[in-house]
Amino acid sequence: MWRVVAVGLVGVLTFSHAQAQVFLGKGSQDWLKVLDQGDEAARRNAAYALGKLGSHAADATGALLRRLAEDKSPKVREASAYALGEIAKESLKVTAQPQLAPGLVKALADQDPLVRRSAAYALGCLGAYGASAQAGLEKALNDSRAEVRQNAAWALGRIGNAGITGLRQAMKDADVFVKRDAATSLMQFSPDKARVALPELLNLCKENSSDVRRAALAVLVKVVNAEDAAAAESLRQALTDQDLEVRRNAALALSNIGGKGAAAAVPILLDALRKGDVELRRQAAAGIRNIGEYADSAVPDLVKVLRDSDEELRRFVALALGGIGEKASSAIGPLVEMIADPKEKSDTRVEAAVSLSRLGAGQAARDAVPRLLQIIEDPAQDSKVRERVVWSLRVHNVKLRDINGVFAAFAKPLSEKANADNRMLRYDCSYMLGVLQGSQVPGPVMDVLLEFLKDDGIQIYVGRTSKVGGAGQEIPTGKANVEEVGKADGRIMAIQALTQIGAQRIMERRDIVQQLQALANTKDLDSDVREGAKTLLKKVN
Repeated sequence: MWRVVAVGLVGVLTFSHAQAQVFLGKGSQDWLKVLDQGDEAARRNAAYALGKLGSHAADATGALLRRLAEDKSPKVREASAYALGEIAKESLKVTAQPQLAPGLVKALADQDPLVRRSAAYALGCLGAYGASAQAGLEKALNDSRAEVRQNAAWALGRIGNAGITGLRQAMKDADVFVKRDAATSLMQFSPDKARVALPELLNLCKENSSDVRRAALAVLVKVVNAEDAAAAESLRQALTDQDLEVRRNAALALSNIGGKGAAAAVPILLDALRKGDVELRRQAAAGIRNIGEYADSAVPDLVKVLRDSDEELRRFVALALGGIGEKASSAIGPLVEMIADPKEKSDTRVEAAVSLSRLGAGQAARDAVPRLLQIIEDPAQDSKVRERVVWSLRVHNVKLRDINGVFAAFAKPLSEKANADNRMLRYDCSYMLGVLQGSQVPGPVMDVLLEFLKDDGIQIYVGRTSKVGGAGQEIPTGKANVEEVGKADGRIMAIQALTQIGAQRIMERRDIVQQLQALANTKDLDSDVREGAKTLLKKVN
């Protein structure tokens, strides 16, 4: 980003250190004397030196404010404004001084454009303490000089959410750098706040300047989501941009929208998966996941990357294959290998198992069942891995009854000592046995289902959400973030299993009947659980 050009002493800029207690052998008190007594050049150099001292010149703010307001030399005033910003950004004590923002706002009306420019910059250095300067900075967006408007846009991004109104105006400025820095400033805001500028950002994607397009796309990656299908056409146009960074961020932004409208981004994402740095490759994989079945052309490349040396990338690739779904069924074998590999990290094996559950119940999935049952049976395996392997078998539904060893494998975790790690594993196995065996379930299944009915801390798994963050030279490379989404009260699964087991077995367990009665009579309970308990009790009574 363009920065205000700091005034300085010829030949010494490379020796400056903002955190040093002295600059060129002098401390803040020495430079304050020069600021008050020297000629124009000396005063200017003293102001610059105080800025370089940063927080160690906190006691100089009063003198610098006086120079900013009263010095006849615009060069001294400009250096004073800039120094106040440099000190403030390193010293909370200075930033919070009530007289600082008003003094700098007044300087926004200075006759000299460089003073106005540096005053705007300094106000941005105040962060939230510069919020009172909003009106002054917005007025500065109409300044006749582009460098003033540019710094005002930069500052508005740092004083708080109220600055967005002015930034939307600045993105329509005639000057390329004003528009670029206004867009870049939106990176300071949370996605939900920055979303209000979506129309302006999309318009900037059509600018002749690649700097502006890059800035706009970097923000768009951050703010768009599945609700923004209407923005997809503008982003698709950017996929053919001559600038690689623009193309990549357009593809990543489209992937955050996802679905069919983002399918055109797949070739760009695959190129990033092959050639990008490791963080970009991870984002590309997560982005492909969001496009879902419309990214099925990526499956061969994704399968190859399952053998990559980067563990986190392998995990994101497994995630992507699950997002594509049944069209990625050719990946079943490699995913099973990943799940069964004891050298693979548990998080990656878990992701592979969840993805496997989405690839269908074809012959390859059926052939993998015996190997997966061995993992469920093995108490030496990670409990979370075993749990998600159970999920991967649900896709076969009642056909599991015809496969040897299924019941024994699901029963094995129920005989193990209950603890926090295997809680969900035991619940899932009891659910599967209840659904598959019905009234023939062994006693331990009923015991675990009772535990399940009493556990109000369980949600029903809905799926994964993933969001990519973009990449480029002007911003740090973002990260792909994945979260599990759950809903409602998971105890409905225990009720479903008991429904399949039937009234006769339930009546044999007074403790289960009592728990069902408690659930049926709890008013502030999830309605599905409450009504499910009532329905089941009618069959029992």
